[in-house]
Amino acid sequence: MDDTTFPLDLLQAMREWSHVRAVLARRPVKPPELLNRLRTLEARVAVHSFWETEDGKSPSARDDLRRRVREMKAAEGRLTDRQRRILAWIRGWVAEHGEAPTQRQIGEAVGLSSTASVAYQLTRLEQAGLIGRSRSRGIALRW
Repeated sequence: MDDTTFPLDLLQAMREWSHVRAVLARRPVKPPELLNRLRTLEARVAVHSFWETEDGKSPSARDDLRRRVREMKAAEGRLTDRQRRILAWIRGWVAEHGEAPTQRQIGEAVGLSSTASVAYQLTRLEQAGLIGRSRSRGIALRW
């Protein structure tokens, strides 16, 4: 799953584009606001600075991005409710603070009293490919 390292904002834009496209495909009448959102996301993906990098110039990079989004959506679908809550909370924290939370902060936020329980859940998220971890405080969102 890690052939190419994509920037988080590009992955998020591609994920949202995929979601909006699926919603539009199910609707007989296409609401203009969804069509506009799809166009905006298409433009954001198309002009992202990643495509100017060496990895982005690879002929297979766009296919890798689509494959990666499909794999990560499938991995998210296999999460437990607790894991979904933890992942959502981590995403919100990182968006607000610009850094990863501690295990203790995660536990307090989702109602886990033991940091060992938090560590177990983070390990499961890491195994699913949705986060990366380092020895220090580092939790890197992959999605």
